[in-house]
Amino acid sequence: MKKLLLTFALSALSMIGYSQTSTANPDTVCYQTSGSIYTVPSLGPGYSYTWTVLAPGVITSGAGTNTINVNWSSAAPGLIPNAVTVYATNTATGCQSTPITINVFIYNVVPTITAIGPFCQGSPCVTLTGTPSGGVFSGPGVVGNQFCPTTSGTGTFNITYTVTQGGCTFTATTSVTVSPNPVLSPIQHN
Repeated sequence: MKKLLLTFALSALSMIGYSQTSTANPDTVCYQTSGSIYTVPSLGPGYSYTWTVLAPGVITSGAGTNTINVNWSSAAPGLIPNAVTVYATNTATGCQSTPITINVFIYNVVPTITAIGPFCQGSPCVTLTGTPSGGVFSGPGVVGNQFCPTTSGTGTFNITYTVTQGGCTFTATTSVTVSPNPVLSPIQHN
């Protein structure tokens, strides 16, 4: 009898473990994401699925099915405990499964760029600095991790710093001005 109970308990634990390992808990969602798909394996015809998503998450499609799309774009960064819950109902008998719940972590990185400039046309290149490290700079006059006024030309330009972490992409933008050098006419002798 003990062996039978142990076998049953291990089987139940492995099924619970399987349901939890298909998606890491908490599920990480990029800040201001409008489309996150959640799914459970279909039990076949004759079952409906009831999903609950905590505010500010909104189900945008799939209610009643085994797959939903959730808009998390208005969620603040941080952990939302028990954010998504689903249970299945046998439509013929009315019997319900045990609910399955997952936490959601809204992931946000706020990159920054150290301000530079203003510059004069022909000024030397300067090294750009952004945090967190490991991002990529882009924009007119950007060569690698430097801003070169001789490459950008004159005017006001936006420089973007893009950081990708945890599968999410975040950006920061700053503007820099390059002014033309004054041009003198030849010296005149009177």
